[in-house]
Amino acid sequence: MIDNYMKVKGIKAYAKDLNRLDYSKKDPDVFEVFDVSYIEDEDPWHMLDVYFKKDGSLKPILIDIHGGGFITHDKDVDELFCNAMAKRGYVVFSLNYSLIYPECDFYDQVSDIDSAVRWIVSHAVEYEADPDSIYIAGHSSGGVNALTECLLCLDEKMRADYKIAPRDYKYKGIILDCGLMQFYKKSIAYNGMRKMIFPKGYETDKRYPYLVFEGNETLKLLPETVLITNRKDELKGMTFYFQKLLERSGVTNTLLDRGPDGHMGIIFEPFSESGSQLLDSISGQLK
Repeated sequence: MIDNYMKVKGIKAYAKDLNRLDYSKKDPDVFEVFDVSYIEDEDPWHMLDVYFKKDGSLKPILIDIHGGGFITHDKDVDELFCNAMAKRGYVVFSLNYSLIYPECDFYDQVSDIDSAVRWIVSHAVEYEADPDSIYIAGHSSGGVNALTECLLCLDEKMRADYKIAPRDYKYKGIILDCGLMQFYKKSIAYNGMRKMIFPKGYETDKRYPYLVFEGNETLKLLPETVLITNRKDELKGMTFYFQKLLERSGVTNTLLDRGPDGHMGIIFEPFSESGSQLLDSISGQLK
């Protein structure tokens, strides 16, 4: 019953979030392609959008993973952010992926994102994108998805345990915006979240320990990582916590504690003065 309550609550939050997006702010010079299937099943959760400026040159790829607590939202909520990053010279691929509850779990999301990235790499040049220059961004729970996707490039045993095929690509950088990077903390709320998003008996599943990031040695192999938070982000503490893990692991990182206020700050207001300054900093840091 509580799972259904959380799902309904999340759907209502999504509708409210969409109403806050001001599409008039988008850069009209950014070319947009919507609802491209990365798995040939016409499932809307297996579709992506592409944003880029047509100029005939290959540009770095930015893969965008939306948030929503693993259970709600979709790629539409990141439309302004993706447009703004395409304006800065990336080819942005914004993904849908199967949402958790009642039928799917976190590992289904991992599989979907894996399929999407393989499709992107194989079709990159069709969208003036450079398959040898890939970055990934994740907001909130999407930060966990983005980091998991990146770790799968770096750890052969993890790929085997997750039943993920070998890869011939890696990420050059990661953007974690207001990430849910300590979702495994012990509390009634997060215990409930884990029971909702993972299969029964997840604690003994060989795939789960990779997601307890403070115990994952592969963290030290991560590429340059940009962490975003702000004074009104309710998950701010998790960003600072994760930065300490990166520092301890020797990972080059930048913490940007500024920009539009709130957990959805840069998602809602990438074209505001503070949002533009923040994205300029990110772009300058990673490219």
